[in-house]
Amino acid sequence: MKAFAGKKFLLVVENSSVPGDPRVWHEAQSLKNAGGEVYVVCPISRHVKEHREKFVVADGIHIYRYKAAFSDGTALGYFREYMISFLKITFLVHKILCCNFPIHVLHAANPPDIFWPLGLYLKVFGTRFIYDEHDLSPETYLSRFGIEENNGGLVYKIQKFMEKLSYNVSNAIISPNASYRARAIRTNRAYALKTFIVRNGPDTRYFSGQLSNPSWKRGRSFLAAYVGGMAIQDGIEYIIRAADVIVNRHGFTDLIFYLIGAGDDVPRLQRLTRRLKLNDYIVFTGYIPNKQIPEIVSAADVCLAPDPSNPLNDHSTMTKIMEYMALSKPIVSFNLKESRYSAGDSAIYVENNNVEAFAEGILKLIDDPDLSRKMGQIGKKRVEKELCWQKQELNLLEAYRVVLRERF
Repeated sequence: MKAFAGKKFLLVVENSSVPGDPRVWHEAQSLKNAGGEVYVVCPISRHVKEHREKFVVADGIHIYRYKAAFSDGTALGYFREYMISFLKITFLVHKILCCNFPIHVLHAANPPDIFWPLGLYLKVFGTRFIYDEHDLSPETYLSRFGIEENNGGLVYKIQKFMEKLSYNVSNAIISPNASYRARAIRTNRAYALKTFIVRNGPDTRYFSGQLSNPSWKRGRSFLAAYVGGMAIQDGIEYIIRAADVIVNRHGFTDLIFYLIGAGDDVPRLQRLTRRLKLNDYIVFTGYIPNKQIPEIVSAADVCLAPDPSNPLNDHSTMTKIMEYMALSKPIVSFNLKESRYSAGDSAIYVENNNVEAFAEGILKLIDDPDLSRKMGQIGKKRVEKELCWQKQELNLLEAYRVVLRERF
C-alpha cells in the first residue's frame, strides 16, 4: 500500500503556471506517486497555449487555473497582482474543498508570502499547512528595486512581517538550501524541528543530454547558453555586456549566445543588445517548453549563471546550475555561496558583478576544451549522486510524513 493512499493534497503557487514550474510539478508528481490525491491551483500561463485551460487533469493531477493580473513591474503593480490572485486562489480553494473535503495538507509556495491567512483558516477544518519557500520575498524586493536593507521602508517591513507569520503558522517549512533553513531557524530556534531542505534538482529520468545538434550554432564554432528567468535581479545584463567585451572589444566573433527564458526585463535587454550591435550574436528564444531546453543546452560549450551578488542571490540556489550539470556542461558563475555548494568543481567562479571577469571566464572555458569536459563530467556525477530530484523527493515525503503525524 502506498504511503499516502487516501490523503488529499492541495498545492498553491502564484507566480508561475503548472506544469511549467518544475519544482511544483515535481512535488505534485512525487505526492501522486506516493498515493496522494493531488490538486494544484496556479495562474494561467502567459507563454504556453497548452497551459491556458482553466481546469485540466494532467498525469493524474487536478490543475485549476485562474487569470492573473500580472504586475507591470512596479511595487504598486505587484500589490495589485497579489491581492487579486489571493482572492481568486481563495475562491478556487473553496471550490475544491466543496467537492473533495477534507484536504489534508495545503502546500503553498512563495513568493509572495500571502498564504498564511488561508493556512490558518483551513486549520479549523484539520488541514495542515506547509510553507514552501521558493525565494526570500523581502530580499527579492530589495534586489529588484536596488534598495539597501536599512532603507527598505514600510514595504520591506511588511514583507518581513508576512514572512514571519508564514513561518509561524506553518506545520512545516520547506527550504531549497541550508542558507534558507538557517535563516528560518534564526527567526525562531524552535523551527529547526519543522524545517526540511528539499533542493531544486532536475529529474534525470527525463531531463538528460542529447546528441549535439550543430545547427543551433548557426555557423559559429562555439555556443554559450543561459536558461532561466529574465527579471532585473537575474543579471542577464551581465551576459550581454560580457558578449560586448568578447565580440566588440576582443574581436572574437566565432561565438553565439542563447538566452532561453522569459521575464519582464526582456524588452530592456533587447534594446541593450541592439544598442551594442550584438543582434547577430545573441538569440532571445523566449519561453520554450522544458522538453526542448536540453536540445539547445546539449549543443553548448559553456553555460552561464550571471546571477549577481545581491540580498536575494547571496542566499539562493539557482535551478539552472543543476540543469547545466545534469547535461554535463561547464559553468561560469559569480562567486555566490549556494552556487558554489551546488556546482562545486563543475564551475569556475569569477569576481562578483564584474563584467570583464565574467567575459574572461567564458573565454577560458572555450580555450580549454579538456578542462570543460572534465568539469562537465564532475557536475553530472554530482547531480546523479546527490542533487537530482529522485534524491530530493525523499526529503519532501519525509516532511509530509511528519506533518501528517501531528495532532491538533
